[in-house]
Amino acid sequence: MDNPKADRVKRVASLRQASVRRRLGLFLVEGPQAVREAVAYMPERVHDVYIDTSHNPHDDIISSALEAANPIYLHHVSTKVMEAISPDAQSIAAVVSSEGLIRTLDDIDLNPLNTEFSEIGSTSSDNPEKNYQPQTDLIVACWQARDPGNEGTLIRTADASGCRAIILVDDSAHPLNPKVVRSSAGSLFHIPVIQASTEEFFAWAEKHSLPIWAADIHGTQEHAPYDLVTVLADRNSGLVKPAATPIMLFGNEARGLPTEIVERAGRAVMIPLYGSAESLNLAMSGAVMMYSIAMAQHQG
Repeated sequence: MDNPKADRVKRVASLRQASVRRRLGLFLVEGPQAVREAVAYMPERVHDVYIDTSHNPHDDIISSALEAANPIYLHHVSTKVMEAISPDAQSIAAVVSSEGLIRTLDDIDLNPLNTEFSEIGSTSSDNPEKNYQPQTDLIVACWQARDPGNEGTLIRTADASGCRAIILVDDSAHPLNPKVVRSSAGSLFHIPVIQASTEEFFAWAEKHSLPIWAADIHGTQEHAPYDLVTVLADRNSGLVKPAATPIMLFGNEARGLPTEIVERAGRAVMIPLYGSAESLNLAMSGAVMMYSIAMAQHQG
């Protein structure tokens, strides 16, 4: 395919618009890593893959697509066509179905973790998708995370640290925003990603008696923040050996968490700052907290 003005190319490129994604129930996956994971973990969702083989043959992705039970249509395109589809595609992009991809709160598995396996992503006999197998008893939630790059990085980090799920609360960036998809580097196709309103989130946590820890450096008058090091050193803190799955709640990049949200959580925890920086950004704070908790649980 060599015509960047072809109708098919225009339709694929239009998936960068939120209104088109909602109307068609499709979204665009850009870049080798994200496309590779979509084809490997959810091949039945992948409709088409567009490849500029003049830059990279992507033989591994092509082989996986050809071996899929459902047909995945492969299109070899010119560099001009690939740039028309997406300037961020890095020579490969895929059109993927969004139906049912973003889960609900009731889809989160709260059963005791099964850590007696060697590979995350073992295949279920009655489900063509590879099943995500969490290894850390933690749920991550983000309240009004507006930056798509930060949100995608948090999804990736939650996946890498083995968390049960990530919940996008209130007016967060949409998880199928192209920058979120790229930043997640394929983790969007592994870990359960949920959207919920503030009220739905707190009601669900209360219903299941799940403790919420607000990642907040200030805390409130009634709930001064605990130091993360102190919390993780206390084996009875509920984060190292939790009686019920804890939720770590992060706030907006610019404003953090408002006082009323921290109050509703009932407890706050902060990352100690040993230098002169005022704070860490959202993605870095998320990485430090998730991995600290994961390593403490695994060491414990």
